Amino acid sequence: MIAGGYSAVVFDLDGTLADTAADIREAIVRALADEGLPPVDVNSVRLMIGGGPRLLVERVLHRLNVPTDSDLVERLTRSFHSEYLKQGSRLSSLFPGVESTLKNLHAAGIRVGLCSNKPDDLCRMLMRNFSLVEYVDEIVGSGGDLPRKPNPAPLLRVIERLGVARDDALYVGDSETDVVTARNAGVNVMLVKHGYTLRAATQLGADGVIDSVADLVRPGPLARSA
Repeated sequence: MIAGGYSAVVFDLDGTLADTAADIREAIVRALADEGLPPVDVNSVRLMIGGGPRLLVERVLHRLNVPTDSDLVERLTRSFHSEYLKQGSRLSSLFPGVESTLKNLHAAGIRVGLCSNKPDDLCRMLMRNFSLVEYVDEIVGSGGDLPRKPNPAPLLRVIERLGVARDDALYVGDSETDVVTARNAGVNVMLVKHGYTLRAATQLGADGVIDSVADLVRPGPLARSA
């Protein structure tokens, strides 16, 4: 049974569908350089991803032992966004099986959504660059009228737009934030093992853990909570 019998699957982006850490690092390093600040390494950045640009900037400054002055944070956040748009997805790649999985879900009539704390325009840029737009029915990134995850509002907005009940939708992510978001929304959640997190996915309290999103369309049962 494809996708565990759910009528819709909503995905997180960074660390779930795509490995984007190198491009994010390039953009934040350029923003830091404009302020006369030193770079940060990609392994550190990878573990800072998931809360949106402002939180990323605050985490980077903390890593560099630089005070999180509000004006500096605001300038860096704006600069990071601008540099990311310039950087694009040159160093990013989809995780194995992502493209074929989205194609198979789409072909099977299963609605597909994207819910991320990455700004909405950056989410859409990546979907275009990876040629996935036609397989993703709804995209909700940050920057609009909604709070960020783990507030459930973005996930519930995607599910509403997909036209399914929350108990007929599955959320697939890679982090504790994704688990908390799903719990707050009353939605079942599965995690991939390759995410941007220090703790193993099996320790984060999801309803199930999969090796990759390709498991969603492989023959055999998929864990589903009652």
